[in-house]
Amino acid sequence: TDGFILSAKAEEFEVEEEEALFTAMRSNAERNAESMAGQHQDRDASTSTAQLDTLPVKELYKQHLKKSIEKTVMEIKYLDRKLKKVDLEILLLERQLRE
Repeated sequence: TDGFILSAKAEEFEVEEEEALFTAMRSNAERNAESMAGQHQDRDASTSTAQLDTLPVKELYKQHLKKSIEKTVMEIKYLDRKLKKVDLEILLLERQLRE
């Protein structure tokens, strides 16, 4: 039973750690968004920036997360294509060795 208790406590700690990390990241992003919104109001803003300034902090954070996810998806696609290219190069080299 000691192993089970330790396992449960470790899982509980991991969940708490993840929640704390998420909360810290979110509050940091909110502070950055508020700071950026204030900076953009000081300058002559373009239409898209002006639209971002009118969004609440939570909505800005959602936009940030969406863009981060899109970027990550594009990076994954790039790496997949790179792997396929390397696989094809390996096949080509293997065929050249056989000949």
